[in-house]
Amino acid sequence: MKRALAVLAALALALPLAAQTNAERAAALEFDPARLPRAPEGRWQAWKPTDKLPDSVHDALASALQAYRESDYAAALVHLHAALAREPDFPAALYQLGVTHFRLRRYGDGAKAFERFLAAAPGEVGATQGLAHCYYSLGDYARAQAHYERVLAAAPTSAEAWRGLGLALLRQGDASGGLARLERALELKPEHADALAWSAQALFELGRTGEALVPLLRSIELAPHEPRPWFLLAQVQSELGREDEAERARARFRELGAIEQEVRAQEGLLLYDPRALEPLARLLKLHRASRNLAELRDTLARARRLAPLPLELQVECLECADALGLRELGAELAAELEQRFASVRAAWEALARHFAALGDAPSAERARQRAAQL
Repeated sequence: MKRALAVLAALALALPLAAQTNAERAAALEFDPARLPRAPEGRWQAWKPTDKLPDSVHDALASALQAYRESDYAAALVHLHAALAREPDFPAALYQLGVTHFRLRRYGDGAKAFERFLAAAPGEVGATQGLAHCYYSLGDYARAQAHYERVLAAAPTSAEAWRGLGLALLRQGDASGGLARLERALELKPEHADALAWSAQALFELGRTGEALVPLLRSIELAPHEPRPWFLLAQVQSELGREDEAERARARFRELGAIEQEVRAQEGLLLYDPRALEPLARLLKLHRASRNLAELRDTLARARRLAPLPLELQVECLECADALGLRELGAELAAELEQRFASVRAAWEALARHFAALGDAPSAERARQRAAQL
């Protein structure tokens, strides 16, 4: 499945992405996947991810992948619904529909899409850990456990399925069983931040508090923006009698929790208007504050696609590029800032900070002098 989607993603680079109206986007977001047309039974039973794409869905699927990659999930849904109207139950489209709904945190709709994918292409069960993720996120831990086990029977080296199975067991009170599955996930993917955090949770629940600290701190090092590990760290430090450290962890948990809620609010605004600049600017600030470098990079790329940008957003993009260590992009943004806002003091102040961060003292001094003149 990943091979097929990778081919589509490459093809999408050559395709223009058609703009969607607000009405089309809203309708796609409200649409129930259960209402999609159905193919005759057995139509795709022999389908494989390596099969040639039907011409009827090629462009729609490629456009959906492009929109998904650009975090424009409403547009991705529009294209996926179009593909599935032309070729009902086409497995690759159903799979990407499930992934898109999961990314939107619409787990019920995601489960419907993945269930239809599995019904259409039963030989691809090893690729459906996303279905178990949906069950888990809906709180149906027993059903999630059962499906993770089905996935692992077909794909025993899936670190994600082992991690998910460990979480499902933990949620059902089986800390020992959960820990064993999480350790298997970490054997396959040692730097899996979430598996590290949950293995620490299992150790804590088993009374092995001191041991929990090692994977927990490594998890925070790998994913410092996630709130939940900080909450667990506060519990662990408190249990170990380190109240000052526990309070610092609680404070960071509260800060990251508030950031997470605001991120969701800004993402909601962008669902209906992907070119809205204020939510993008706010997301850049939030991801930088939480040190979520992956989302910061994606949001920066999304903002850059809307160039030319207003001053505040151009400055924020420059500061984000510096935070990510993207020197080439930073140089490009700095040159644009100097050219487009040559008579604006705030632009030169931002340039002074940029050059100072690079250790370019002459350029920083030049920028400071220009700002002072303005």
